Amino acid sequence: MKKYLITLLIPTLFVSSCKKDFLKEDPKGSITPQTFYKTAEDLNSATLGIALTYNLAWNQTGGLATTFGSDDITTHAGGNKMGFSNFDTFQANSSNDRMAIWWNYFYKTIKSSNSLIENYPKATEATELQRNNSAGVGYFYRAMSYFFLTRTWGAVPMPLQPGLEPKSNATPLEIYEVLIADLQKAESMLPDAWTAPRRQGSTDILPTRGSAKALLANVYLTMAGWPLKQADKYDLAAKKAKEVIDGKATWGYGLVNGYAELWDKDSRLNKEAVFACYFNKNMPSIWDYGDNWGNGTQMGPPNFAPGEEGGWDEAFGEIAFYNKFPAGPRKDATYQMVYFLGNDPAKAVDYTKLTHKHPYFLKYRDDESYDPVTHKMNDWWGSATVYMIRYAEVLLTYAEAKTMSSAGPDETAYQAINEVRNRAGLGELPKGLNQADFRKAVIAEKGWEFAGPEPAARWFDLIRTETVAKAAADRDPSELPLKGVPNDATHEFYWSPLPIIK
Repeated sequence: MKKYLITLLIPTLFVSSCKKDFLKEDPKGSITPQTFYKTAEDLNSATLGIALTYNLAWNQTGGLATTFGSDDITTHAGGNKMGFSNFDTFQANSSNDRMAIWWNYFYKTIKSSNSLIENYPKATEATELQRNNSAGVGYFYRAMSYFFLTRTWGAVPMPLQPGLEPKSNATPLEIYEVLIADLQKAESMLPDAWTAPRRQGSTDILPTRGSAKALLANVYLTMAGWPLKQADKYDLAAKKAKEVIDGKATWGYGLVNGYAELWDKDSRLNKEAVFACYFNKNMPSIWDYGDNWGNGTQMGPPNFAPGEEGGWDEAFGEIAFYNKFPAGPRKDATYQMVYFLGNDPAKAVDYTKLTHKHPYFLKYRDDESYDPVTHKMNDWWGSATVYMIRYAEVLLTYAEAKTMSSAGPDETAYQAINEVRNRAGLGELPKGLNQADFRKAVIAEKGWEFAGPEPAARWFDLIRTETVAKAAADRDPSELPLKGVPNDATHEFYWSPLPIIK
């Protein structure tokens, strides 16, 4: 896709609450370094502002439109869904309204992170530990933001100072070098656990040392694939993921017992969340922002529900991928199996009887306003947790990286993938697979584990493994016809067009 260097016109940061106790405190959206950074509370407010701003990239589906070229998710072309459909059919351009959500909020997060990183030493009334912990938050969020930016758009501006003046586009290599440095700093500066209210029960709301290690493992794994193809990074990815696995007791990580538990409204805080965005739609606004946009999320319940049940038909599963998805409790928790026309249980049908004749995602549907008896949604605004990194991803990252850095999979690589498969109700992988077949099995497993609207999008795996066109070729004939033709040799349509921001 054609690239354009654009001017970064970022409005003043506004933030709202996303977790009841943790986010009661007053975050500083617009910071004056000369007067603001003095005390531990100043640092706390700055880190809170960063976290809340980042959440705004994930409380709606828009940015995920850039991943709709994957083979697991699709939409229809009617009404306001064209922004999604154009990515799904490979014809998106720089005017696409959906992708600007990611671009804007990632750069807002970067702007505030840059300010904190530059000015945290000035908080002389805070302890050294408090200063370092706060700086670690800034480094982590900056790295996470640039990671999504470069995987989505390739070469992008990379300001590392508080201002976001127009910059020349940095190459992916330049960006990844900064990502590594930022995450190494975050790893050394973040705590293993926060204290309340930044820790709710046994769940940390802010990133920890474990979060930084897990993200760094993902960064290394991505660097080993396209576009950098630095194969030596497989070994680094395996070692870093193994640190998370070996230290899981330190951070309280593990797989929840059943896949459906991840999407249960009563399980929004759980041990599988290595790092997540948390929301609470019932919190009042702490800024004069009329609709409390940052408090709740549109990621559920109506986005992925059919119109026949009062949903918005935002996205649903592709037929071919759905048919290949192994049956079991994971598939049952990923996709809705029965639909009630007009919310009437007496009119139960399967997806083939719906207007769009596609299976809809069940993820994010369960919420306090959702009635499982009738499938009726009484509110379009929810509180679903958006998992940025799940422990399942760490296991699968290790399984792939370990086998790719060796002659083939060893027992630890099998153990990692089988832990995920066992939870999904699947049998263990057959022993004796060669390197290529084992990796293929891991990529497929990730596709099923994170199918649909999750940040660990299958799209990014298709890009780094150079299989976008291969996946698109398996598209079911009933899907919308492709307008563009992806190419795994030339990488056409791998990156999104840089948005025009006015």
